[in-house]
Amino acid sequence: MKTKHFWQAGLWFLLLAAAGWMLTAVLIPSARANAITVNTTDDEVNSDGDCSLREAVLAANGDTAVDACTAGSGDDVITLPPGTYTLTLAGAGEDNGQTGDLDLTGNVTINGGGQNSTIIDGASADRIFDVQDGAQATLSGVTVQHGSTASGGGVNVSGALTVNASRITANTATGVGGGIFVGGTLTVTRSRIDGNQANGGGGIYVSFLPTTILESEISGNSVTGGGGGIYSSGSLAVVNSTLSGNTANGSGGGLYGVESPNIHLYNATISANTADADGDENGNGGGVFMLGSFSAANSLIGENADNSGSDRRPDCSGTLVSEGYNLVTNVTGCTISGDTASNLLGAAPMLGPLQNNGGSTFTHALLSGSPAINAGNPGGCYNESGAPLTTDQRGFDRPASGSPLCDIGAYEAGADGSPTPTPTATAVVTVTPTPAHSGYLPIIEKP
Repeated sequence: MKTKHFWQAGLWFLLLAAAGWMLTAVLIPSARANAITVNTTDDEVNSDGDCSLREAVLAANGDTAVDACTAGSGDDVITLPPGTYTLTLAGAGEDNGQTGDLDLTGNVTINGGGQNSTIIDGASADRIFDVQDGAQATLSGVTVQHGSTASGGGVNVSGALTVNASRITANTATGVGGGIFVGGTLTVTRSRIDGNQANGGGGIYVSFLPTTILESEISGNSVTGGGGGIYSSGSLAVVNSTLSGNTANGSGGGLYGVESPNIHLYNATISANTADADGDENGNGGGVFMLGSFSAANSLIGENADNSGSDRRPDCSGTLVSEGYNLVTNVTGCTISGDTASNLLGAAPMLGPLQNNGGSTFTHALLSGSPAINAGNPGGCYNESGAPLTTDQRGFDRPASGSPLCDIGAYEAGADGSPTPTPTATAVVTVTPTPAHSGYLPIIEKP
């Protein structure tokens, strides 16, 4: 009998425990992502029965319904259909997202319909996004253009930001970070950062914390000071990416690095950048200018320009710690240490123009006969984690079919296969027409 009573008591305990667990699950639901769908291009915060981008951001930040936007909950996803979303509610310097830029304070993904069809325009009145401290944000399939402020013309990052399959273009900062100012962490994947302007860090300004550039294009950015493409005083990895056509009136047309041993290039192409663009003989390093050292593996630095009179250092100024298999065309002003035996120094890279060679970003093709072809590491090209690179910047096979070795730089000559698919949400919601905004500025495309 004692055994029977013990068994019955145990059964009742299990039933009560299960009931308590079920009640807890009902009363305390687990946090999960919530979908918020934008259905108007108007920039508004009101109660007119629709959901604007600004209202969606507020709903995600506050986990509460705003107008017709459903309440955020946990890691929110904002679906932003094709259209041009111009920010018209003036009020720079306000940090609650009610006016001016869009302040992101929680964990949120903004999924557009593609960088050529979903455009967020700042109308040159304020920056466009402010990713605040503690926030984790993702921008996917959008273009961010015409932001303007003191720093971070397009985007300011104090928290963590991922930019995926997107474009940051035609933004301006009177200080630093024309496209993006990074005071937190940044990852850019298969994206274009182009045509931005600043005093320093035309495309991206990196301050201390890590930034990783993957399969992306940093091009056509300009500065009155240093770092036309990127200015970095922090940890930076440029992988399978191209820096091209960036200009600096000072030093570092493509890349300017400050006393950081944590700047690394892996299968990067740095070409057609210019230092001392104003010709006042104050600036060096058309491709790379480094106060200190940087490392490079399987990377191409060539055909850059420096207008500094007799003291010209067109491709590299500073110390390059070679991890092997780099091509540097002009080594004047560049001290190269580390694995030097496998490098190609003084060689013309034989590049095509920066253009659409497949994929979602622009690249410099390796022309037939280029010494960079099949000149990469025999053990395979690799990324910042030491993992093999199986595709080039465009998403095409690396190494090319039938080739024993990978190529130096971001482009793999003769590569076949389909580009890596872009994981961008396909928006199907019909956006409410907004006749009052018929004068939207078009996306700026390269010729």
